[in-house]
Amino acid sequence: MRKLKKISEDHPFLILFIFVVIAYLPVLLPFFHLKNDLITQNLPTRYFISESLYSGYFPWWNPYIHFGIPQYGDMNNGFWNPFLWVIAKIFGYNIWTITFEEMFYILIGGWGIYKVLRELNILKGVAILVALSYMSCGYIVGHLQHFSWITGTAFFPYVCLYFLKINKNPVLKNFIIGSLTVFLFVSSTHPGFIIGAGYFFIFSLLFLFIFRKTYCRDLYQPKFWLINFTFFLLSGVFSIVVIISNLDVLQHISRGDKISLPESLLAPTSFQSYLSFLFPMAVNKSSFFATDISMRNIYSGLSSVAGIIFLFKYINKKILVFAFAPLLFFALLSSGGIFKTIFYHILPLVGYVRLNGEFVFFVIVIILLLVAFSLQFFITNKNYKPLLIKSSRFLIILFSSTAILALFFLLWNHSSIVYGKIFFSDLKVSIKNIFDNLQFADLLLINALIQLFSILLVTRKYSHYKAIIILACNLIVITWLTLPFTGLGMTGKKEMNKKMMVLPHGLYAQELLPLNQLKFLDSSLKKELLLLGSYSKKIGYPLEEQYPVQLNTTKKFFEDTALHNFINKQAFIFLSEDTTIDAKTSYDSSLVAINAFGPGHLKIRVNNPGYHFLIFLQNNYPYWEVFVDGKKESHFTAYKTFVGLPLKQGVQKVEFRFNPVLIRKAMKINIAILMAGFIILVIPRLGNRRLFS
Repeated sequence: MRKLKKISEDHPFLILFIFVVIAYLPVLLPFFHLKNDLITQNLPTRYFISESLYSGYFPWWNPYIHFGIPQYGDMNNGFWNPFLWVIAKIFGYNIWTITFEEMFYILIGGWGIYKVLRELNILKGVAILVALSYMSCGYIVGHLQHFSWITGTAFFPYVCLYFLKINKNPVLKNFIIGSLTVFLFVSSTHPGFIIGAGYFFIFSLLFLFIFRKTYCRDLYQPKFWLINFTFFLLSGVFSIVVIISNLDVLQHISRGDKISLPESLLAPTSFQSYLSFLFPMAVNKSSFFATDISMRNIYSGLSSVAGIIFLFKYINKKILVFAFAPLLFFALLSSGGIFKTIFYHILPLVGYVRLNGEFVFFVIVIILLLVAFSLQFFITNKNYKPLLIKSSRFLIILFSSTAILALFFLLWNHSSIVYGKIFFSDLKVSIKNIFDNLQFADLLLINALIQLFSILLVTRKYSHYKAIIILACNLIVITWLTLPFTGLGMTGKKEMNKKMMVLPHGLYAQELLPLNQLKFLDSSLKKELLLLGSYSKKIGYPLEEQYPVQLNTTKKFFEDTALHNFINKQAFIFLSEDTTIDAKTSYDSSLVAINAFGPGHLKIRVNNPGYHFLIFLQNNYPYWEVFVDGKKESHFTAYKTFVGLPLKQGVQKVEFRFNPVLIRKAMKINIAILMAGFIILVIPRLGNRRLFS
């Protein structure tokens, strides 16, 4: 125990690292893989980026999704996240690298929460326990598939940390580092997460202002509003390329407009799901919870359960009342239904978010902050034993009663796993069969017994560090038992990677065949991998692929069945006598020879016997340029969305080039700003300059 105490005092990061490895061991093992959106949406685009870099191209344009999208404007995948580029360039993306990347985000998110709590003068032991709770909370475990949400949980704590630092000590280096953390946050996470964060900081500013003369004296400077406005302004400057990229693409994609009310009510964290605060395993079964399984879990450990009980003993009632306001706000916002309907009509930007469960993250953050303070008061109170006894008795009665009721229901209703037939073969299949056959009452009983056993261990010869170890073990066990429901696929990583990465490294031109004759990955993988065009490195998957980013013109194309059928009979580059669906066309390799191909780049040699147009099956986004024999020529939108070029008779060299001039300039400006920030940080005289006195 003394050794653990010393390690936690001297090397808290090591404690967090070891915990992540143990808690997410099933994810790290080669026998399972992360599933759903992570491999159907996030990995394909990252794979494309790494393959582009391998081939020597900068991936401004992704040719494989919906006949091409500007990759820099894909707000679903964090194009400007620096960690993405390091991995893509050095290692390349596959099922292993994206798994390790996600574990890295969970780890640094926990470390960020730890640093926030230390900044708030929370004791190391409490800060470590709350950080462990954060890293294995139900939001993260339940949303491993939602990669862009996990990146948000990684960088959001650092924005909070420097929000505190700036208000404590408004020196230039805090503004610079704080703006860098905002850049990391907005460049990597989902827009809905950023919208939620905006409302969180509005509540934070109000909290500091209301309690400026009491609890927040150290955080309220004379020029409080100017300080925070400057932080907001600098954050925007440091993230200028992200802002410009998003504004550029929003006017061209179907998600650039406010969504319909029915769409805005999708996938809430229902009020029933708050049962997961006590019993996270149980919510994985039963339609009673009325939402997607990934949205149901808000567990943050038994320490949070105890901390909530202690709140009413130790925390000032005025603080509790004010803290209840954002807690209720985010709980109602994430719940969908009538509350989201009201917010949809009256709150800015909320109507653009589809999955309401995204906002429940802020409920968990507020709970963990409150719990950290209540646990600190509990630990520092010399007369803690009466409260410990009283609270433990309450929890023992609660979990014992739940276990008895669940057992009674199982015996009465005969709806338990013990009444079903389970076929055992190899270990993995047996594990899957067991989890598939567990019922709500089974899970409730198991979970209640785990919680009861943990409480009994904590209260037996109680000590603070022993309690931390037991509560951490509880988090590990619960994480292991909930991962199979929302986080893990049963296929091994090697087998999964083999299904995806069947082609040689790099990007290259596909054969000149009709789209409906191209060989993509095995169609049986369609449901499992979704974006087969990306993994096959071929333009024009003959069916519309399910991906949230789609240009408005592409949407109209897919809605025209006759046109879609006509295009499926063409190669990705073809000659045409007219721009109608009954026009004579040709894609004969003797007429069209491909010299170079890359993302947003195509060089061909055309021997035109008399066709009037050349059609390139890429969406005609504004930055496309076309050159004929080295001279820039005007082009047009053909067949509702594609790049069309009027063509003369004879031999000609044609080059298609996607050149987002505005985004290139924004990137250069952003790099210059970041470099200036780093220069200021290495010059102490500048970095320590106080901006506001």
